[in-house]
Amino acid sequence: MYGDFILLERDEQTSQRIERLAFGDTSGRNEAWLRDTLLAHPEILPIRDIAPSYGPLVPLCREMRTAAGPIDITYINRHGLLTIVECKLWRNPEARRKVVAQVLDYASALSKWSYSDLQREVARATGRVGNVPFELVRAQHPEVQEHTFVDAAAAALARGRFLLLAAGDGIREDVGAMAELLDRNLGSGFSFGLVEVALFGLADGGLVIQPRVIAKTQLLERVVVLPSQSGGRTPFVESVDEPSVPEGSAVQAEGPGAAESPKQAEYRRWWQPVLDMRFDDPDQESPKLYWPNHVRAALPWPQTWLTAYRYGDRIGVGTGGREEAVNALTEKLGDQAVAALAELPPGTELKRSQLHNYMCYSVTRPVAELGNDDGVCAWVISTLNTFANVLRPKVEAAFKNK
Repeated sequence: MYGDFILLERDEQTSQRIERLAFGDTSGRNEAWLRDTLLAHPEILPIRDIAPSYGPLVPLCREMRTAAGPIDITYINRHGLLTIVECKLWRNPEARRKVVAQVLDYASALSKWSYSDLQREVARATGRVGNVPFELVRAQHPEVQEHTFVDAAAAALARGRFLLLAAGDGIREDVGAMAELLDRNLGSGFSFGLVEVALFGLADGGLVIQPRVIAKTQLLERVVVLPSQSGGRTPFVESVDEPSVPEGSAVQAEGPGAAESPKQAEYRRWWQPVLDMRFDDPDQESPKLYWPNHVRAALPWPQTWLTAYRYGDRIGVGTGGREEAVNALTEKLGDQAVAALAELPPGTELKRSQLHNYMCYSVTRPVAELGNDDGVCAWVISTLNTFANVLRPKVEAAFKNK
């Protein structure tokens, strides 16, 4: 499905073909080689294209033992978020489905761990003593404080917040089959991705490695877009959630030919300052763009989120999620749901959504009052940050006591 690379020499008069190499040949490039290479070079994995909040990756160990079996590679980041990778050379469709099921079993096992369990097993796998996960992170991020890191990692374990990756050669998975497996685990807080690792050989014996994101978890939506009447950047409207096919699928296939359309690229440029924002809470995931018109930042309660959206001449920030998840969270918060209004920005309301059968927080402002696009984005960033500071601790506590 892919042609070879053609390397144009500096003089631009000569070229050489860079041919695709197969795994498992006599050069010893097998699953163990792939595992060791990815562990030594975490930059190969395209984390920014799958789930940026889990990077940059800090390698912990290989073959970390769990109740579901040993994990090929385990990484962590400075915020205590784990990424686990299963390396597989694909032989048949059954093997592909099995590896997806396997990483889900790893996530289930890890969600039952305390930080002490993680520290113990990483120490066992590396042959080191002490708080090895923290020491490895501090070596790359000297500013990280031990108590902050340990608390964040423990919270991520308890909530099941992991990035699960299956990496291998020639991945071509049926999206529907993967969706069926993933949909059984929608209550978990994990993200999932399939990464094809393509190898190309240079004439001088050098090796080119090209990672390709084949699929990742992402909510697919149907949207209604209103035409612009006010000029400037394109205004947006709130979307209506609709599962992809098959129903309930949490997977979007990607790869060559799946690039953003010009309109999608325009939306991304408009929202980019918000996508690049940094929350006060280091455990709060960065916002993600959902086509074509709004961003979301996940909350600790599964399938709930903070959102920012633009419709017509107004800009808004609020909360949202799947109906049953939001209703369960609201019931769990009880009186705290109303009390939080005193801490949220002036004008915030707790009201029933016009699109969904649940209560949500919402505050909107006329775009004209905020000046230019930079002013609009600055308001969104400040308001989202306040929402995260006020609501995230309450939601996290509610989830822990679920």
